[in-house]
Formats: sequence, C-alpha cells, structure tokens
Amino acid sequence: MPETVFVLGGGANLGATQVGMLRALLEHGITPDAVVGCSVGAINGAVLAAQPTMAAVKQLEVVWSSLSSHTICPAGKFNAVRMLAKRYPTLESNDGLRHLLERHLPFRNFEETEIPLHVVATALNTGAEHWFHTGPVLRALLASSAIPAVFPPVMIDGQPYVDGAVVNNVPISRALALGARRVVVLHVGNFSRPRRAPKRPIEALIQSFSIARNHRFAIDTGSVPEGVELLVLPAVDPGSSLGYHDFSRAHMLIEKAYRLTADFLASPSHSTIGASAQSLSRS
Repeated sequence: MPETVFVLGGGANLGATQVGMLRALLEHGITPDAVVGCSVGAINGAVLAAQPTMAAVKQLEVVWSSLSSHTICPAGKFNAVRMLAKRYPTLESNDGLRHLLERHLPFRNFEETEIPLHVVATALNTGAEHWFHTGPVLRALLASSAIPAVFPPVMIDGQPYVDGAVVNNVPISRALALGARRVVVLHVGNFSRPRRAPKRPIEALIQSFSIARNHRFAIDTGSVPEGVELLVLPAVDPGSSLGYHDFSRAHMLIEKAYRLTADFLASPSHSTIGASAQSLSRS
C-alpha cells in the first residue's frame, strides 16, 4: 500500500507546469510511492514512475522545451479546417503524440516502472472511467490523452476510449482507493479567474466542460477521509491567450510553476511534507 501518491491531472499544454512542480517537490524531498495520472498528467507521470528522481524531471524539461505545435499536431491549422469540411471525426490524428511517446518513453509495459503507475481513460461506449495499470503503456497513454474531437478514440481490446478528463480529470479518488495516506495533487487548473461570457458556441462548450471538471475536483477535495493528508499545489495562470496547440511558452510555464511551488513549500507552514499537508488534512 503506497504511503505517498502523486496525482497529476490533465490540462493539455499546461502540463508543462507539472514539470516545474515536480522539480520543486523533489528538491524538497517529497517523492512518490505511486503515480496516478490523467491525460497529459498520465504522460508526465509515466516518465516519473519509470525513475522517480530528478533525472526524470530533467528529461521532461528537455522534451517540453523542444515541443512545437507541429510535434503534436502535424496536420496544422489549415488541414484541421479542411478535415472539418470533409466531416472527419477529429481535428488531428494522434500520430505526432504516438511518435513522441515512442521516442521518449523508457519502458513499454506498466510492470517495468520503478513505482506503480495508474492511468485513467473514459470508455466511450459506457461513459465509465477505466484504469490501466498493467500491460502495454503506449495505448493507455494515447487513450487517456485522446481529447474529444481533437484526437481520435483509441481502440483497446475492441473498446473505444477517450480522454480520462471527461470523467476524472484530477483523479484523487484513485489515490484514495490505492490506500494512500498522503496525496500530492498537481492540478494545472488550480487557479481562479473570472469567467468571460462566451461569444461563440464552441466557447460555451469548452467553458461548460471546464466547469464540470472543476466541480468534480471540488467534490473530491472535500471528501478526503479522516487521517489522509492532502497537499494541493498552486498552479500558474497562463492567461487567456494560450491556445491548446501552443507550446512556445513551455519553458516559461515550467519556471513559473517551479518558483510558485518552491515558495509554497518553503513557507513556514509548509516546510515538510507532513506540515505542508496539515492545512488540508481531513484528520
């Protein structure tokens, strides 16, 4: 039964901030016994689970700092418009992401990681959350990261799966189910910003999806059992102009998240993992 579980939530290109969070956590001696991840958090978490040391963080920094929109979405903006006109089911293929993972993942099966890794995806046919923790990891990561309408569903054992964020974007519940006594949450959307009135249907859809995800997060953080320590890290607000396919600010987001997390952990009430979690403990 793991003592400390890191929970890495989804958030597309904002996943860069998790790299800065991880660097600060490890520098403060806070390390995981298991990793739970969703979408981009599952990808970052996979690298960490393979080697839960600063070497993994450095690898993530190099990869994130080298990304561009063409790395993940080779089709590009104009091809996306063309595919919509031809009634393609998604804007992009997942080939770019697949090739990226094949190049940088240091293992092929969940059983090869140094610490346990659990990845969530959404079963498209039933709407249920599905957890992967054994067998091939690549297809599980692609399924967990299959943003609806952007990337295609991933077929696994005859069943289609999409982004785990649809049902459990910040899977604190999984960490608790594993028996964690200490849960460290890396939620890239953990900041407040007044919501602008949507001007287009797609903006209303995206905003509603965001509200639903944050509602689940609020319920889960308020339902942590007695005796379990909960540490929810602060997140960087990237501003409203960062598109989902824009990776040009990754290095800046990493550094901002690092400084914010380091200051948070270094504050008098958060000088150790025990103390840092006490303010959010449900004991």
